[in-house]
Amino acid sequence: MQLAQQPSVPGVERDTPAQEVLEGVSSLIRAVRCIEHRNLWPDSGLRRADASVLKVLAKDGEQRGGEIAAKLGVDASVVSRQLTALEADGLVSRRPDPADARVSLVALSPAGRSRLEALYANYTQRLRTALADWNDDDLAAAAETLRTIAGAVTEAAASVRRPTISTGER
Repeated sequence: MQLAQQPSVPGVERDTPAQEVLEGVSSLIRAVRCIEHRNLWPDSGLRRADASVLKVLAKDGEQRGGEIAAKLGVDASVVSRQLTALEADGLVSRRPDPADARVSLVALSPAGRSRLEALYANYTQRLRTALADWNDDDLAAAAETLRTIAGAVTEAAASVRRPTISTGER
């Protein structure tokens, strides 16, 4: 896939290589979402957000819903609703947290792990097919570059403080 040759916003001149990276990442995100929509999500029985929750549990193990929400950058209430649906589908299990019985610890169930593994195996196969002319070293280099970009952007976003909006009330 080529980077867009025209500025992504008409009238705004592209003046830095950072804009090229931004456009490349945006193009990649759109391409991935297109593949997901057309080929992966309808067959998996999972929504993208559900797969994100399952992936956090697969990677980091049993944890509180609030921890999952923080890792995904969403409100805890969003994850709570997702966990309710995932538990009803048998993809996660919950148990009381021994440290605080008011909250639950959530774990990936064997069925959830199986569904997530099948989804990503299918996705990996499709990506491997799309990049068939790339050797393993090229794929590894691209993956490292993408991780570096993601890390730098995440770090920069974490260091930016949101402005406080004054309501005039005290």
